[in-house]
Amino acid sequence: MQLELRLGGLLLPQLDACAYDSDEDDIRSILVDACRVIGEHSDFLVSGFGQDRWPVDVATDLPVFLEQLPKALRAVSSGAAFEFDFYEQGIERTIAFSPTAGHYAAVCRSRTSWQPDPAIEEVDRGDLEEMLLNLREEFMRAFAQIGPSLIHHEWVRHWLLSPDD
Repeated sequence: MQLELRLGGLLLPQLDACAYDSDEDDIRSILVDACRVIGEHSDFLVSGFGQDRWPVDVATDLPVFLEQLPKALRAVSSGAAFEFDFYEQGIERTIAFSPTAGHYAAVCRSRTSWQPDPAIEEVDRGDLEEMLLNLREEFMRAFAQIGPSLIHHEWVRHWLLSPDD
């Protein structure tokens, strides 16, 4: 299993902190806009469960993943169960992670005609945490370039530090 964000050379347009309205937007708005901007200059790679490369992209699927990432990182840190739901049309898969003696059993469930083979993979807890942290670090590196006025926005800080369940 692989979860990775690869960034190309980034000379990108800037996101504007003033573009967000607290009555109509939240962290998801920022994540969607950021992923739209970096989408043409980066690659979101997900693989496993018998498929070398899942049909995911930065603009559509990465914001969905990022929204769930803080909760997943908190779960891995404490050794708890969690899942990633790739719910966008076309991918429609869930990976449920259950801790087992220093590892996680990752179970993939599909809501389309594609079926995982194998449906269960094992991943070392430390390797999983490192993979998730690296993905967040790469995203934040790009985000710092495109949204320097947003990097300290309260929604971004909250997303990074203490997300709600």
